[in-house]
Amino acid sequence: MTEHIIVTGASRSGKSEWAEQLLVSKAANNPICYVAPGNLYPDDASWQKRLDLHRQRRPSYWQLMELEHPHLLLKILDNSSDLANNFLLIDSLGSWVSLGLELTDNEWLAMQAGLLEVLSVRKLPVVLVSEEVGWGVVPATVAGGCFRDRLGSLARACASCCIERWLVCMGEALPLHRLCTTVVGMN
Repeated sequence: MTEHIIVTGASRSGKSEWAEQLLVSKAANNPICYVAPGNLYPDDASWQKRLDLHRQRRPSYWQLMELEHPHLLLKILDNSSDLANNFLLIDSLGSWVSLGLELTDNEWLAMQAGLLEVLSVRKLPVVLVSEEVGWGVVPATVAGGCFRDRLGSLARACASCCIERWLVCMGEALPLHRLCTTVVGMN
């Protein structure tokens, strides 16, 4: 199994910074690509400020791929892609889920299965970042509930492909893969 890692936590918890540190320790001198799936929202000043903070924090030698279509992530992860020899950081699964909210449930499940498939055969490690959105208020909208449920299921499924699973809370990283027992669902 490839040594994939998933890092999850709340907003502003430090999960992206921790994921970046983990990737640097894994990649050594190998090329790194930061993959940012999600809408760029060029007219949203606060979102652009957030993106700028991420860009400033990353080393200049990292490649950046910004994806505004959900299917592109599967192509990038494929072992035959131009990035097959890069260590990848995908930040974040929540942004990727938001790109696929227009998909039907069946289309989304097929997309999720495709992601799990390419992760299972990828030769070089991937560090995935995911948000914890289900710890707060129950979403008042159907789209909000769909996002929460899809992201929760996706993060759990991705965790099964990862050798390390981290929870970041208030700037502290907890190694769930060392501390916890996996919950096995009943079908």
